[in-house]
Amino acid sequence: MLDGTTRHFVDRMMTLSAVALAICLPLAPDLVPLLMVVLAFSAIWPVKGRRERHPLRPDSPLLWMFLLYLLHLAGLLWTTNMDFAGLDLGIKAPLLVFPLMHIFGRPVQDRESVQRWFIGANVLAVALCLLHAVVSVVGIVFGNGAHHNLAMSGFALSVPFFSSDFSLFLHPTYMAMYLTLALLMLLRPGVNKPWGPRWARVAGMLLLLGVVLCASKAGWLLLFVAGLGLLAERWSDRSTRRMVAWGLVLALVSGVALYLGTDFVHERVGQVVRTLQESGPDQQASNSTDDRRLVWRAAAGVVAAHPWSGVGTGDVKDELLKVYAERGYAEPLRKKLNAHDQYLNTGVALGIGGMLLLLLMVVVPTAFAARKRQVLLISFLLLNALNWLVESMLEVQAGVVFFAFFAWLLTPDESRTSPPSRTSTTWTP
Repeated sequence: MLDGTTRHFVDRMMTLSAVALAICLPLAPDLVPLLMVVLAFSAIWPVKGRRERHPLRPDSPLLWMFLLYLLHLAGLLWTTNMDFAGLDLGIKAPLLVFPLMHIFGRPVQDRESVQRWFIGANVLAVALCLLHAVVSVVGIVFGNGAHHNLAMSGFALSVPFFSSDFSLFLHPTYMAMYLTLALLMLLRPGVNKPWGPRWARVAGMLLLLGVVLCASKAGWLLLFVAGLGLLAERWSDRSTRRMVAWGLVLALVSGVALYLGTDFVHERVGQVVRTLQESGPDQQASNSTDDRRLVWRAAAGVVAAHPWSGVGTGDVKDELLKVYAERGYAEPLRKKLNAHDQYLNTGVALGIGGMLLLLLMVVVPTAFAARKRQVLLISFLLLNALNWLVESMLEVQAGVVFFAFFAWLLTPDESRTSPPSRTSTTWTP
């Protein structure tokens, strides 16, 4: 048990580590595992008078996360590649850690403050990416060599502002997802209340610009879906309605201007148009759209061959690469791609049962949240669920920690009440 001084230290460490984790997710991914350990340690550390256990409930994604991880452990029984299985279980460890933190630990005292720091970190990430892009363009214009010779065409000048060249800290699809959640948080009254309208508008415009420049096709689509959903939900709020409507118009105008004025965006959009016109993907294509269509076909074939058990926790990549080789999918084989769809990737590993559990992890909490009008939680769950259609996000740290951390942070805990601590502190970036 802890005396008052030690309890103050542990509570403060928990809040600081939650804030630090929210900051490092978009800015310093290498520090995330360490901060997650510190957060778990401080959350579970025994505090006087708090020995009760807190059950996992079906209206929370935490229960389904826990069950999904247990199913991956069971998948060790019929896997052969134990090295990859161990790596996979390590990456997915947050699906176990955060439910255990809920059962044995305490919630963060000020969730809105953690959200504000996450918003601020994403705004800073966009600003740093823009600064890096400008410096890169200056180097191209005043430098020598091939890049300098291409500068007059405009292509080399546009590349630093888009996609992987723009997104310094994360894969652009993940950065776009983070920025979209930050935008959704920014528009919640309880989160933006300490800020003035001018700061909120500036932050919102930078976040919006960041999503556009990430050049993630899924990010562009989900940005508009999120905007339309916010318009429907906050239509009676004139100020929010105007801000969201103008933001959507600005994003649309920016997108059209970039399509007409830059070779890079024109090519990205052209990939989608050509895909819609084709009857099937080109097996020798090297663009991300056709690559996805090929790996989806391969993954669906593996699921069909192993519908009930899957191939096991550790054999997913091996089985997919085998199918790529058999079918002559050159680029997916060279790049060693996973299924690029979390539902299919889970199905390959664990069969239809794993896919169903993954769906329940989103559908059941969303249904409960809809009844209770928990809009931010609904938005968060749907943002992840839709992104999982084009990326295997629970196979990498940037996706699994993001989902597990914010599922733990945003899910209201109605099984207990946490009285305000006299030592709790609110920080506002």
